[in-house]
Amino acid sequence: MSLRKPITALLWIAIPALVVLRPASGFQTSQTPDLSSLSDSDLKTLTVHLERKRCYGNCPAYSVTIRGDGQVEYAGGQYVKVTGAREGRVEVAAVKALVAEFARAKFLSLPEDYSEAKCTCRRCTDMASVVTELKVGSVSHHVDHYYGCACAPKALFDLETAIDKAANTGQWTGDVSKQGPFGTTCWG
Repeated sequence: MSLRKPITALLWIAIPALVVLRPASGFQTSQTPDLSSLSDSDLKTLTVHLERKRCYGNCPAYSVTIRGDGQVEYAGGQYVKVTGAREGRVEVAAVKALVAEFARAKFLSLPEDYSEAKCTCRRCTDMASVVTELKVGSVSHHVDHYYGCACAPKALFDLETAIDKAANTGQWTGDVSKQGPFGTTCWG
């Protein structure tokens, strides 16, 4: 006697039952946190990460991570005053203010990809890219932002600047305001 038919019949019953039970049994992917009012327990799980990547030129390349408790981790790459790893601290109030910037920018609802390859509007060549990531509990969202893509909202640029200010990256990068691509070509 073959067990194939009884097992197949059980699967037809069991799989739909598991799908129905899934939300009630705690297997939900996650609920989006309200960034305008994070609880202290949510703040403890918070991680903000910003990575500035190179361009065809002397764009600063580094990454910075800010944790909910105020810990800051910096890793300097190229075209910055300090290369290598450094650590710092910011006040928790500064972290909360930064999270409010994420809320204002509606970061969790932004598309993940403003890369050069996915850009559907005006583009310029040889610009830097920035990856911004926010993690709170089990929720994580990142945005890949190519500076040569005009599709990205101004709020994203402002948020990237706010992260640098909150982390005080200028102490490690130096004045990078005059650095950038060697030349660009724009179209679209």
